[in-house]
Amino acid sequence: MADKSYVTVPFERIQRVIDILSMVSIGEYNAEQIQIPTNQESDEFSVLEAALNIYNQELSTARSQNERYIAELEASKSALQDQLTTIARQQMAIHELSTPIVEVWEDILLLPIIGSLDSQRALEMTEKLLDRIKQSRSRCIIIDITGLEVVDTTTANAVLKMTRASRLLGASCVLTGIRPDIARTMIQLGVDLQGLRTLRTLKDGIRECFLSLRKSQAQKAKKQKSQAAASANSDGAAGSSQGGERSESQSSSDGSTGSGSGRSGAASSDRNSSAAFEDPVPLSAVVNSLTEAGGGSRS
Repeated sequence: MADKSYVTVPFERIQRVIDILSMVSIGEYNAEQIQIPTNQESDEFSVLEAALNIYNQELSTARSQNERYIAELEASKSALQDQLTTIARQQMAIHELSTPIVEVWEDILLLPIIGSLDSQRALEMTEKLLDRIKQSRSRCIIIDITGLEVVDTTTANAVLKMTRASRLLGASCVLTGIRPDIARTMIQLGVDLQGLRTLRTLKDGIRECFLSLRKSQAQKAKKQKSQAAASANSDGAAGSSQGGERSESQSSSDGSTGSGSGRSGAASSDRNSSAAFEDPVPLSAVVNSLTEAGGGSRS
């Protein structure tokens, strides 16, 4: 058997293999274009063509599976994103419902605490409560813990921090809804509620807020009345002082006028005396008057 070290292949077959490899390299997996027709002449190069057909077929199948998997992953990702969006929206709704701050009356806000109260929820409640106090300028806050399940040190401290933060904004706080078991727990934990008004029911808390607001309004009206009276007194004192100054000024003016008149009369008298001395009676007139007076006396 002769040993063949080379094979004669037409250029068209080689060019076809090169074209197929080029299409595969750019991701073109059309079965009609990447498959080499089976050659009736069986030679060494036809074995290479058959192997290339099998490789291209397996590569096309793998590419199709990958595209299908990617499409499924994209669909799963989109569905997961929708679920995450729904969960986030529901979580926001739950947060809104878990912190319902209600304005029960003018200047009165109600914060009911329902369920459990952890540090994160307490922080969110405090921030929302402070923002609402700033917006509404409320002066009385009712924190109702009737629906609170368990009271521990964390819960008690969170409630106390809420009340202290509210007082820093000028609002007074009332704690309502303290049940007997909650009272016992607070006593056992040593929670200090000094400075915080505690009442049994929400009704008592609303009544306490009304009394506090009424007292504050009465004090404000009394203060305004006292300020108005002080202002009126100061205006009256200023008017009396101005009247006294005008009287003194008028008296001084009258005295000056009288003094001026007296000085004018004295000056006139002095002028007359001076005129008498400046114009003396003639001596002959004096002798004649004396002679006539003597003659009259002798007769």
